[in-house]
Formats: sequence, C-alpha cells, structure tokens
Amino acid sequence: MRPSAFWSGLWILAVPLLMASECREKPAVQMDERAAESHLVARKDFKLPSSRSKLLRSDRVVVLVTVDRNGAVCDARAVKGPKDLRSLAVRSVRKHWKFRPFLVDWKPVVAQFPVSVRFVRPRNEPVLSAALE
Repeated sequence: MRPSAFWSGLWILAVPLLMASECREKPAVQMDERAAESHLVARKDFKLPSSRSKLLRSDRVVVLVTVDRNGAVCDARAVKGPKDLRSLAVRSVRKHWKFRPFLVDWKPVVAQFPVSVRFVRPRNEPVLSAALE
C-alpha cells in the first residue's frame, strides 16, 4: 500500500469519529432545566422557517442534553415538540450552546438535563392573531 493511500484511508476513518462527539461517560448528575440555565454561557434561538412563521407565533422543542466535563454538549436528542423542527433544535444545541462545567465536590462531572429551544418569527414579519367576538 502506498503511504498516501494509507493516510487518505486513515483520514476517511478519523473524520466521522472526530465529528461524532459522543459522551464517553454516563451522566453523574441529572438536573432540571432551571438549574442548568445557571451554567449556560452561550445559546442561540432559531428563527422559524418562513413557511411556518406565517402560521405560528413561536414553537418550542425540548431537547435532552448531556454535557461533558468541559461544558461542551456531547449528546442531544429531541424529546418533545413539532417533529419537523426537532432535528433543527438538536443541531442548534450541538453547534451553538455552551455551558460552564458542572461541579460535584469541586470536580467537573458529566451532567444531563432538558432544555427548551425556542424558534421565533423573524422581526420583519407581522404577528397574526385572532380575537373572539
């Protein structure tokens, strides 16, 4: 086997492993969303796709998040919310959310908790509402 073929084969195998940032440990701490919010450093709410934003004010997806010892999201899966927005919510949490490490006895641990991802209407679109008479 040529050396260049070896390295290109190694690259093909290594890239998916690097991109799949799976948690190697089981969560040591289970907490609620409110407690986890105090450790939130960065977050991004998604704008609704324009096709949905005309019909709904906002949508919310609940994502079960696992955070590693460094505060990085290592696992996320949607557990509640509109099915067509679940994959967007998981991608948003994995890519744009960051937490401070969770400490137990002054040592960082792996933590798991639910978070709410809100999809909001872009600002330039009017709010549609109906009133009962």
